[in-house]
Amino acid sequence: MQTIIRTVFAYGLALAAIFCFWYGVGLPRPIPEPELTADHTLQCVSYAPFEKDQSPFDFAKGMTITPARIDADLAILSQRFSCIRTYSVAGLEALPEYAEKYGMQVLLGAWVTVDQKITEQELHKVVELARRYPASVRAVVVGNEALLRREVTGAQLAGYIRQVKDALPGVEVTYADVWEFWLKHPEVAQATDFVMIHILPYWEDNPVGIDQAMAHIKKIREKIGEKIPGKEIVIGETGWPSQGRMREGALPSLENQARFIRGFIALAEQEHWQYNLIEAFDQPWKRIKEGAVGGYWGLYSPERADKHVLAGPVSNFPNWRMLFAQSAAIALLTLLIARRHSSMGAARWLQFSTAMAGGAILIVLQGHQFSIISINTFEYLWAFFVLSLSAGVYLLALQAIASGATPRHLSLDASMDFLRDFLRGKSHLSPEAVGGILRLGVVTCALIAVLGLVLDARYRSFNNSAFAIPALAYAWFSRSQRDQTGQGMLEHLSALALTAGAVAILINETPLNWQADIWVIICLLLAWPLWRESRTISLRPLLPFALLVLGAFAAFAALRQGIFISERLVGVCADTPDKSVCLVRAMIGRLMYNQVFAWTSLILAVLAVWRNSVWLCSLALVASLAGLAFYNVNLASLAFVLAGLTLVHRKNR
Repeated sequence: MQTIIRTVFAYGLALAAIFCFWYGVGLPRPIPEPELTADHTLQCVSYAPFEKDQSPFDFAKGMTITPARIDADLAILSQRFSCIRTYSVAGLEALPEYAEKYGMQVLLGAWVTVDQKITEQELHKVVELARRYPASVRAVVVGNEALLRREVTGAQLAGYIRQVKDALPGVEVTYADVWEFWLKHPEVAQATDFVMIHILPYWEDNPVGIDQAMAHIKKIREKIGEKIPGKEIVIGETGWPSQGRMREGALPSLENQARFIRGFIALAEQEHWQYNLIEAFDQPWKRIKEGAVGGYWGLYSPERADKHVLAGPVSNFPNWRMLFAQSAAIALLTLLIARRHSSMGAARWLQFSTAMAGGAILIVLQGHQFSIISINTFEYLWAFFVLSLSAGVYLLALQAIASGATPRHLSLDASMDFLRDFLRGKSHLSPEAVGGILRLGVVTCALIAVLGLVLDARYRSFNNSAFAIPALAYAWFSRSQRDQTGQGMLEHLSALALTAGAVAILINETPLNWQADIWVIICLLLAWPLWRESRTISLRPLLPFALLVLGAFAAFAALRQGIFISERLVGVCADTPDKSVCLVRAMIGRLMYNQVFAWTSLILAVLAVWRNSVWLCSLALVASLAGLAFYNVNLASLAFVLAGLTLVHRKNR
């Protein structure tokens, strides 16, 4: 009877703690609203018609935007806005007509790109629509951030603007870009009727936190007015993401999005600014290029549901009840462990219930994050493996607490040998082997994540909740594993790589980014047991391969900087695309776009693992470095770590 009471009490305490957590983070909070009259309409908002599974790339596959879609969207937006901004005329030929229907004006955009044929088609169509619908077309915006993308020169852009102005006398024509690029290209401002700047505090090179965002916008708006006198200044894009990774002190969240938008509207009305908010509806397709954060700038969801950004209380976890139910279900599943150790004392029951509740919350938090950030096959597979490893270590830790026996595990080298034999049917699972496989998986995934966060951090999220469980568990396990034997270079090198990555991430992200700070702590917690077990092991046999990696990466990085992203070559290759260096630049672009570097390195890495071959590992490392240098980071980092671990394992034998 006492055992039943203790079990009920422990699980009741854990479920109460889980409920309190989700209730606390999910409770809607009031956000101050701008003082506007009931009939006051806001100015402009960026509009793209795409639904959840659509993107502008689908036009090449025959997709069309139905007039009914545009009609329904403008019926929603016209209730709050008097104007919409578009970025292209593709698929939106009917938009000006429906804007007239709802009494809205349009900042009609023409997409300008490196492809002159597409650009000319856009310019021709935007002129045609502006002539056909003079009542609704307020202005024409020739190009959006084309200078930022290095796709055209300032002189080319100015020429396109004058071309449209000559074709549309009486219609105002401008260009839109991040504010710095107006200062870098004064010839563009001279060609426009007014200046349309983008001020996005989250995306600044030095990100601005939500508390300083309004002061930053005001400062930049005044600076542009001083630097470009005599031109009307319109804020063409400003906003804040509701989901995504933190950048220094800038944290995406639903609450912060509401704080920003409401604060900006109040400031803009006070200062009598012209503005356009980004954006009307969340655009999931942007996550492909910009990471999770790219898909969550909308005032409405892709399903056109109001996110309550403009009015009303806001919750960062509006679905907290479902998340509580998931955490509670995970916690209750651990009864299978508790039943086998029902004689635990009060202190151990308290430890068990604390770990059980904390782990259940962390796993659901990570699952929630993965549901937000995952968009392609690689990301879904990554989510599956990371969550599986986290859940496996969670159960292992609970079993250790309940039994009072610290689990043992194979070394990383022994785990790789076991996996190779197991796949060939020569070995059988044992508790020690399971522990070793879990640890090998955690270390491998942590190294892949660190590599991505060091070399391509801008759009990459921190998977803190999943990795916190094994980091804490292995640090705890290591306290009583002083007799671990058979450790080698894999442990030593992994510890050094995790530590070096943690330092690099801390420097790059700055301590203002608490998400990064947590990740740094996780890396150090994972590295400490590995280092303690292998600190006497020499890495001298790996020196030739280290020099190969450093030399190859330096060469690829120089090629990237000197040719692929060289601003000097933008104008040169626009005028003489057949020049040798321009052909090389175009070829690199095609290889990068088609993920050739990544797939080549991954195939070589798989062959290296299968053959356990040093020379194949070396080839895979070099190929993966090309992928890392040329932005094929997801698959290339996987290939690099697989090849690297196999190489070290091979040299350790």
